[in-house]
Amino acid sequence: MARRLLPLALAFLLGLSLAQDGKALYGTHCASCHGAEGQGIPGAIPPLAGNPRVQDEAYVVKAVREGLSGPLEVGGVTYNGVMPPLPQVSEAEARAIAQYLKGLGGAPAQAAPAPQVQGDPALGRALYLGQKALKNGGAPCQACHTVAGVGFFGGGALGKDLTDAAKRLGGEVGLAALLENPAFPVMREAYKGKPLTKEEATALAAFLVQVSQEAPRPSSLYLGRFLVAGLVVLALLLLYQAVLWQLRPRSLAERIRAQLRR
Repeated sequence: MARRLLPLALAFLLGLSLAQDGKALYGTHCASCHGAEGQGIPGAIPPLAGNPRVQDEAYVVKAVREGLSGPLEVGGVTYNGVMPPLPQVSEAEARAIAQYLKGLGGAPAQAAPAPQVQGDPALGRALYLGQKALKNGGAPCQACHTVAGVGFFGGGALGKDLTDAAKRLGGEVGLAALLENPAFPVMREAYKGKPLTKEEATALAAFLVQVSQEAPRPSSLYLGRFLVAGLVVLALLLLYQAVLWQLRPRSLAERIRAQLRR
């Protein structure tokens, strides 16, 4: 009898261990957006507690490691944001998270009312451009990203354009959550030990929401780049002309004048 119960006991302990690991992993990688209890954010980020999709382990593992985009309906509410992939989470860790989510079960957790973030878009713009330094020493967003019509020289090309980030990533609430706890590997590494403060995250989120709501306008991005490129080309041409002038064969009159100066 004891021999028959031993495998069951081991399986139970293994499942308990996975659930505990999954809870810790969920807290590290998922809770900042989906909530500590999987309640989500109304209209911005779908709930996981009571969500029938989380009973499909393969679906959860794929969503964690490869990301997911809407439209997605949960509990009669349609969500149309983008969940970024988390390749830094191993398949075994993703399975542990899936096991934890299965245990949430039951009816969806009572979602708190969507928080009114209402950050300062003017402060967010200054932080984005680097006109105001981030408190913990992180690089300004413009070092890696572009936003249409913002910044004379456009910005970096390492990250995606952020003009429509508010529409893709859950509006002001979703953006603020992602900025406080980045899910993107490159951004997570760039701000490791230099996290954005809550005020900075909400201000940047408000700025990006404002940008997404503005009517299309001519971008200074290309104007600035064309101007710089034109100045560089002009300088190179002038340098080339100066070198040619110095290397040209001297005329007889020039050679005579050179001899007389000696």
